[in-house]
Amino acid sequence: MKTSSWITSEAKVRRITASLRALLLMATALLLVSCGDNKADGVISQLSGETMGTFWHVRLATQLDAPAQAALQRRIDVALEAVNDSMSTYRDQSELMRFNHGTATTPQPVSDGLRRVVGKALEISAQSDGVYDITVGPLVNLWGFGPIKRQDKPADSEIAEALQHVGYGKLQLTDAGLAKSDPQVFIDLSSIAKGYGVDVVAETLLDAGYTNFIVEIGGEVRASGSKYGAPWRVGIERPEQGLATGEGVENIIAMNEKLPAMATSGNYRQYAERGGEMAYHIVDPRDGRSHSSRLLSATVLAADCMTADGYATALMVLGDEKALEFADRYDLAAELILAGDDKQPFIIERSRAFRAAVQEEKP
Repeated sequence: MKTSSWITSEAKVRRITASLRALLLMATALLLVSCGDNKADGVISQLSGETMGTFWHVRLATQLDAPAQAALQRRIDVALEAVNDSMSTYRDQSELMRFNHGTATTPQPVSDGLRRVVGKALEISAQSDGVYDITVGPLVNLWGFGPIKRQDKPADSEIAEALQHVGYGKLQLTDAGLAKSDPQVFIDLSSIAKGYGVDVVAETLLDAGYTNFIVEIGGEVRASGSKYGAPWRVGIERPEQGLATGEGVENIIAMNEKLPAMATSGNYRQYAERGGEMAYHIVDPRDGRSHSSRLLSATVLAADCMTADGYATALMVLGDEKALEFADRYDLAAELILAGDDKQPFIIERSRAFRAAVQEEKP
């Protein structure tokens, strides 16, 4: 049974908020170990910038001179701008928003990138029986987590109206293009586009001839090659109060070539008060509500970051009762962090594929 995220108990709000803050520290330290591995000596070139309301970082196991670094920086910035111009719901003239605002129900031509992302999203939607759904846009806007901001709790009548225009079955992707059977369908790709952005940066680096690197955008990661013969390592911080960011690494994951991408979804990343109550940015497309469960975060490893990103969101909507079973059914390498009790604040569950694929190390 699902538990409503509208928590009226002040004590529960304080406890969950503290847990979310602790997990945020853990996410902040995600790349801690990738740049601090003493087993591999060599020059690491670093690039960074802003995109999608967050920051991107690249580390390469090679030495770049100033002109080469500047040229690569420009190339990455251009590639990410193209992703935003295609898929952002915050740019009114993006390719996606033109589709959202359009009223035609006939197939509309779409770029290769948008076709790739929507295609993967529809695949995950079908596997999850609509638990994951990119047409959730009207509901995300109602709850104030999209480009349309609002601070109040939506009325039941508003949710019922929005639900009339939600459902991945209202989309059809064919060789002719992307079509919607309902003119009011509104696609929101925030659950998968950031992962795709990571892939675009990785592909940009590969096209430029670089093979040993790690890319991160807002906590989503993809690695390639090695760090002077050693695997790129990602550290996950122990979520304990009183630790400064970067302290208390619980375990270290060595990224591998088979599953080089990692994405995490969690209610600790975006949440807000609505009329004195807590609401979370992950909205269930089946009933239009913002729900919480004991599942606080879901991390997925995959061959590409777009896939990891979409599945991580699907697991969060499924919640603590169904996420692990879904991960095992579809052979997903997933790690779930659940809320525990006072004696054990966090419980970690791992899918069969995660246990088989991940080489863990102690710091």
